[in-house]
Amino acid sequence: MKSPSALPTRAALLASAALFTAMPAWAQEAPAEIESEQAAAVDGGDEILVTGTRATQRSSIEFKRAADVVVDGLVSDEIGATPDNSVGDTLERIVGVSADRFKGNANELSVRGLGPTLSFSTFNGREVSTAGPDRSVAFQQFPSELVNGVLVYKTQRADFLEGGVGGVIELKSMKPLDYGKRRIQFEVRGDFQPQDNDVYQHDGLGYRANFSYTDQFETGLGDIGVSIGYQRQDTTAPEDYYNANSTFQLCNTSANNPFQLTGSAAAQIAAGASQNCTFATGPRSVAPSAGAPPVVVGETRGPAYFANTSRSFRTQQTSEVRDGLIGAIQWRPSPDFEIAIDGQYSKRNSLEDRNVLGITEGLRGVQPLVIGNGDNGYSRGALMSYRGNSNLENQLETRRRVEEYLGGGLSLIWSPDRWNVAFDASYSNSHRTETQKQTRMRSTRRVGYTLTYEGDDVVPVVAFDNFDITDPNLFLANAANAVYARRRFVTDRTDRIWAARLDIDRELDGFVTSVKFGGRVSDHNRTNDNARNNDLNTLAAINGQTPAQLITQANQQCRVPFTTSSYMKGMGTNVTRWATFDNDCLFRTFAGSDDALPYPADGRDPSDIDVTERIYAAYAMANFESDAGNVPFSGNIGLRWVKTDITSIGFRQPYRIVIDSVGDTYSIGVDPTRPLETNRVKGSYNYFLPSANIAFDLSQEVKLRLAAYRAIARSGIESFGAGVNLNPTTSATGVDNIIFNATTGNPNLKPLRAWNLDASLELYASQDTLISVAGYYKWAKGTVISAEEPIPTDVTITTIRDGGAPVTETVTIAPVAPTNDAETRHLYGVEATASHAFTWLPDPLDGFGIQGSVNRAFANFEYPDTSPIADYVDPANLIGLSKWTASGSVWFEKWGLSLRANLRYRSGYYKPNGGTNREIRGGTYLNLSAQYDLTKNVQVKLQALNVTNTQDIMHKGGYDSIAEVSRSGPQYFFGFRVRL
Repeated sequence: MKSPSALPTRAALLASAALFTAMPAWAQEAPAEIESEQAAAVDGGDEILVTGTRATQRSSIEFKRAADVVVDGLVSDEIGATPDNSVGDTLERIVGVSADRFKGNANELSVRGLGPTLSFSTFNGREVSTAGPDRSVAFQQFPSELVNGVLVYKTQRADFLEGGVGGVIELKSMKPLDYGKRRIQFEVRGDFQPQDNDVYQHDGLGYRANFSYTDQFETGLGDIGVSIGYQRQDTTAPEDYYNANSTFQLCNTSANNPFQLTGSAAAQIAAGASQNCTFATGPRSVAPSAGAPPVVVGETRGPAYFANTSRSFRTQQTSEVRDGLIGAIQWRPSPDFEIAIDGQYSKRNSLEDRNVLGITEGLRGVQPLVIGNGDNGYSRGALMSYRGNSNLENQLETRRRVEEYLGGGLSLIWSPDRWNVAFDASYSNSHRTETQKQTRMRSTRRVGYTLTYEGDDVVPVVAFDNFDITDPNLFLANAANAVYARRRFVTDRTDRIWAARLDIDRELDGFVTSVKFGGRVSDHNRTNDNARNNDLNTLAAINGQTPAQLITQANQQCRVPFTTSSYMKGMGTNVTRWATFDNDCLFRTFAGSDDALPYPADGRDPSDIDVTERIYAAYAMANFESDAGNVPFSGNIGLRWVKTDITSIGFRQPYRIVIDSVGDTYSIGVDPTRPLETNRVKGSYNYFLPSANIAFDLSQEVKLRLAAYRAIARSGIESFGAGVNLNPTTSATGVDNIIFNATTGNPNLKPLRAWNLDASLELYASQDTLISVAGYYKWAKGTVISAEEPIPTDVTITTIRDGGAPVTETVTIAPVAPTNDAETRHLYGVEATASHAFTWLPDPLDGFGIQGSVNRAFANFEYPDTSPIADYVDPANLIGLSKWTASGSVWFEKWGLSLRANLRYRSGYYKPNGGTNREIRGGTYLNLSAQYDLTKNVQVKLQALNVTNTQDIMHKGGYDSIAEVSRSGPQYFFGFRVRL
C-alpha cells in the first residue's frame, strides 16, 4: 500500500527543530560568561578570530538583528564561504526557502513554500532577467564561489523593487573597497557521478575551477578597489526518466482480448484489440472499412480510470560546460563620493543524446487489471496494472541548449553632510537557444504487453508478449512513414532589462530619523521565436534506394551499444535496456546528409512572443526610532506607486476553407497565398503599495517585529503574448459546423495583488544563538487561471465553395485567453528557525553548531484541471505551494577541520506543464561536506550531494497515477583551495 505522507521524515525534522529551539534556552547563562571572557581576551590584546561556518552564522545573525524588515540570509565577507555548488543550493538553507530541482540541483526558488511565481529576485538590488518561460530566475547560472551574500526579505519596504509577494531574493557580490584587503584565491574540485560512470564511453568525471582576485589601491585620484572572479565547470548531468504523456485520458472500457493482433480488421474490432479506450455510456460499433457494416467493439464497461496515450523509458548521454565571470571596480575619489561598476557573465552549453523506448499507442486495446479506487491502497482512477498492445519505437534525439547571461551596472553615491544621493543604471540580458535533431525506428508489428506497478515502485514492470525489446532486428517497420527525421529550432528566447533608479536620503533629528524618496524606470523586452521546424515524416527515395531499403540499411549500419548499464537501477522495473541506434547515422540515412533539413529562414509563428513591459515607480518613506518609554522601537513607513505599460506584438495566420456542398464536407488549412498578419495589443495598470515595518526591543535579547504592506507579483511575461492560434477542426462533415477553438495571450492581465500582515518574535541569546518564530497572512487576488476570457480579434478567412472563385473576408472571432481569478484567496503560515553554536560545551564539543528551520504554509487557491479527467480530480492549489518545508544542519569546526551535514525536506507541490494538473511528490535530500586547512593558505574539500539518492517523482490525477520519474543519483566533489 502506498501513502502520500512522509510522516517519519517530517517528524524527524520537526523534532530536530524542537531540539534546536531547546538547546540555546538550556544554555542561556553560558553565553554571557563566554562573551565576557572574549571581551577580556580582546582587552588583553588576544584577538579571538572566528572564521568559516561559525563566522557566516554569526554575521548572518547580526544582519538579521540589525535589519528593519523581516529577513533571513547567509552573509559572509568571503567569496565562496558557503560550501554549495550553486546559489540555489545555498538559498535552500535559509528558513522558508525551497527549490525546484533541475538535473539534480536546486533551481527555481520558492519563499515560505509559496511558489516561484510569488518571489522576486535581484542581483545587487537590480532586477534579473531570465531565459526561462516565466519570471523565475535560474539560480544555477550564479556560482556560489563568486557570491558572498544571499538574503531573503520576507516583508516589503517602499524602496524595495516591487514584485515579491512571497519574498524578495537578493544576491550580493563583493565590494572591493568595503572588503578592505588583498585576496587571491584559486580553487579546483573534481566531480564524480556514479550514474554517469555507468554511461557508455563515460567515466563519471568532471571538474569545476574558479579564480578570484580582490585588491585596493591608494592613488592620487582616490581609493580604487577591484574584484574579479571566474569559474569554469565541465561536467555531466546524468538522468534516467520514465514518462507518461502530459494529458491523461478518462476511460471506463475494457478490451475483451487486447492480444488479438492477427486476423481480419473485423475480428480485431470484435476483440477490442484495435480500439482506443474511452469513456463509453453504451456499446460501440465501428466499421472495419469505408462502406463496410459496423462491428460491435469487443469490450465491457466498468470503473473509470486514467490512461495515457503513450509511455516512454528514457536514458541519455550528457555533457555540460559552464563559464561564469563576476567583476567590480569601486572608486572613491573623495570620502563623500563613490563610483562603482560591476558586471556578471555566464554561459552554459549543454548537450543531451536521448535514447527512448516508447509505447506509442497507450490507449489501444486497454484491459484494466487493477484500478485504484481510494480504498484498495491506490488513489482513485490510478491504472496500476493493465494489458494492451502498441507499436514500440526507439526514439533518438540530440538536444542542445546554449544559455548566456550578461548583467551589470553603474552606480554613483554622493553623501554630503547628512544627505545620501544614489543613482544606479543597469542592464540585464538572458538568451537561450535550444535545438533538436530527432529520428526513430519502429517495431515490425504491434506488440501485446502487460504493464504493472509492483508494490511501492514508481517505474513499472512490463511483460512484452513474444517480443525481445533488446533485438534490433525486430525494429524494422519499413513503411515510408514508419520512421522520421526532424530538425527543430524549438526556442530562441531573449529577455532584456534596462533600468535606472534614483534614491535620495536625508538624515534628521528627532523621532523621524530620516526620510527617503526616489523613483525607478525600466524597459523589459521578451522575445521568443518558437517552432522553426523542418520535419521529414515520410521518406523519399535517395540515390535510387527506396524508403524500405533505406530503413533496412539504417537498421544494419546504425546499431550502437545501449547507453547505460544501470538504467533505473533499484527502481523495480525490468525495462533496463533495449535495442538502440545512432541518431546521427539514422538522420544521414533518412535525410541524405548531416546538413539536410535546414531550419526555415522565416520562423514567424502565432506562438512567437514579442512583449515590452515599461515600468515607472516612485516612492517616499520615513524611518523612525524612539527610546522613550519602557520599550524602544524603530521602523519605517512608506508608499510606493508603480505603473506598468505593456505592448505585445504577435502573429495570426490567414486560413482557407474549402467546402463541398454536395458532400456536405469541408477542410481548413493555412492559406499559403496570403501573408502572415500582425496583431498588436496593449495593456496597462497602476497601483499604490503602502508599507509599514516596526520593531520593538522587548529586551536586549528579544525583538518583536510587525509589518503590514501591499505587494504585487506580476503575471508571467509570456502570458501577454498577442499571437492568435485559431486551432480549427481541420475537416469534418457538416458545413454549418465549422469550429475554431482559437486561443491567445492577454496583455491586460493584472498582477496578483496581496495585502499582507507579518509578525516575527526573535530571541538573540548570544552572538551565536538565534531563535525566531514568524507568522504571516496574505489576502491575494488576481492569480492567473485557465483560458476563459474572450478577446475579440479580426482574422482573414478565404472560402472556396464547390471549386468556385475564392472569397476573402475579415471575420471577428473571440479567442479565449488567460484571465485573472476574481476570488480573494488566502495564504498564511508560520515559520521557525534556530541557530546555535555550542561554545559553552567542553573541548572538543564546543566545535559543534546547529541550524534548523521549518515552515508550514496554507492556501486555498484553485487551479482547475482542464483535461478529460477534470470531473474526477480536485483543483490544484497555488503553483509551487509546499505545505511543509524544512532544513536542518549540524556542523563541527575545530583544529582547521569543518564538517557539515544538511538535510532538506519539501512536501508535494503543484507544477503545471500543460494538460492534466501535475503534482511533484515530496522529497528529502541529504548533503555532506568536509573541509580541512592544511596550512593557513591551503584547504582541501570533500562534498557529497544527494546522498539519499532521492528521485523526482511526479503524478497526475492522484498520488499513484505516475506522470514522470527522474533519477540523477548522488554526486561527489573533491579538491582544494589556495588563498593568498
